[in-house]
Amino acid sequence: MKSKLNHSRENKLYIGIISTLCLLLGVFFTSKYWMYDDSAVAQTDYNKSINGLNQTTLTLRKWEYNPTNQLMEVTIEREHTGTDVVEPTFTFEAKGKETKDTYPAQKVYESDDMMVIHIKNVPDNYHVIGLFVTEHRDNKILKQEYKHELKDDNDDVSTDTEKMAQSSLPKPEEIIIVGDYRKIKDNKNLVVKSKEAYKKENIVEEMKRIEQEISLITDENIPFEEDLIATLTKEKATLKEDMKFETEEEKDQSEQEIEQKENAIADAEEEIENYQSHVKELKEKYENQEGKLEKLLHPERKGERKEKEEKTNNEKQQGKKEQQKKKSDKKEKKEKADKDKEK
Repeated sequence: MKSKLNHSRENKLYIGIISTLCLLLGVFFTSKYWMYDDSAVAQTDYNKSINGLNQTTLTLRKWEYNPTNQLMEVTIEREHTGTDVVEPTFTFEAKGKETKDTYPAQKVYESDDMMVIHIKNVPDNYHVIGLFVTEHRDNKILKQEYKHELKDDNDDVSTDTEKMAQSSLPKPEEIIIVGDYRKIKDNKNLVVKSKEAYKKENIVEEMKRIEQEISLITDENIPFEEDLIATLTKEKATLKEDMKFETEEEKDQSEQEIEQKENAIADAEEEIENYQSHVKELKEKYENQEGKLEKLLHPERKGERKEKEEKTNNEKQQGKKEQQKKKSDKKEKKEKADKDKEK
């Protein structure tokens, strides 16, 4: 009887220990979802230029994570801002900040100005991920640069680019784009997509950004400048009216204030013109994106457009031929009439 009682107590003890361990593990692995985290957010800013590379300016557009398949997707816009004729290529590596674990990073889509990188096998208890972006410039360009540097330093030095040691060339430059779990969006629908799907997604996102920028300028920036002009104009009119009852010294002071307000009004008007010009550029850019999306969504119309263009060109050429024939016939008739007159 005692043996059974002791055995029952031991079982309860083991169950209690196991339950406590499970509870502690549950708290550990889910703490980032419910516990307050007062550590500094390490996220690289979205939609802001990232400098640090020699030839390229990057902009982080989007960073998402699917906890189900442990997949991250990072969308980066790139702009070639250097002087190299050949644009550089890029390699990627991802690491966890706390664990120092390395995760497979691969570029799955690339266009003229956009790159999509996938980071795989990222556990759902991650906190901060660093995406290392390395810029690789063209070797021939690097050798030419090195050759010019040697010439500047010493005109007599040998500059055989074929024999140059690779170690003498500058190392590829690298920057780190950082993702913080508090700023990375969870997306349970995130999967590897086709090239066409990425292209469509990036075009749509770019169109949304353009719409937002146009809205900001037309709904906030321009009205602010217009309100400022209206306020300054009223203040200027009040100053001019008050000058009728002022002393010469006071008038001089008022004239200075009026001049300052006129300069401020001119600056505001110039700013409005700049905004309007930028809106025009954005609208043209939006139309270009619309055209790209149309071609992508309706590739069958591409043939129709091409056929229509060819038909139009053929009609133009035919029209030119007919006009030339009419001119030729008219010339012949005139020459014949002239000959008849001579006879």
